[in-house]
Amino acid sequence: MQGDDSPYDGVQVGRNAGDATPGPRASVAIGFGSPASDSGVTRLDLNDILVKHPQATFLMRAAGSAMREAGIDGGDLLLIDRAVAPAHGHVVIAVVEHEFICRRLVQRPGELRLRAADPAVADIVPAPGEGLEIWGVVTRAIKSLPV
Repeated sequence: MQGDDSPYDGVQVGRNAGDATPGPRASVAIGFGSPASDSGVTRLDLNDILVKHPQATFLMRAAGSAMREAGIDGGDLLLIDRAVAPAHGHVVIAVVEHEFICRRLVQRPGELRLRAADPAVADIVPAPGEGLEIWGVVTRAIKSLPV
C-alpha cells in the first residue's frame, strides 16, 4: 500500500484528532413517529458514524458498472480507509496503470488478483514480479436516490 506521499489530492473526511470530543450518538428508527414529539431526537454526525480513521479516510466517486453486483453503482460516493490493512475479500481501490480502480481483492497463497463483481469483466492479475498497489480499502458506498 502506498505511503502518505501520495499524489492523490482527494477529499479527506472525518474529524482531526485534536477536535473536541464527539457528541452523543443517536439512532433512528425506520418508520414515522409523531412530528409533534421531539423526544430522543439528537443531531447525527456522519463523521462519528462512518469514519473510523479520520486522518486516513477519503471520498471518491465510483464510475462504471463493474462492481454493480457488489452494490456499488456509478456515481456512488465511496469511503476509502487507508489505515485498514487490505485482506482477501475486501473491496479495494488499487492503482492500475496510473489509474484508480475499484475491485474485490483475491489474495490466497500463490494467487493475487483484482476481481470485478460483474463476471463478464476480466480479472486484473499482476505479471510475474510485478506488484499490485492497493491504495485503500472501501468501507462504505453512499448512494444518491432520485428526488
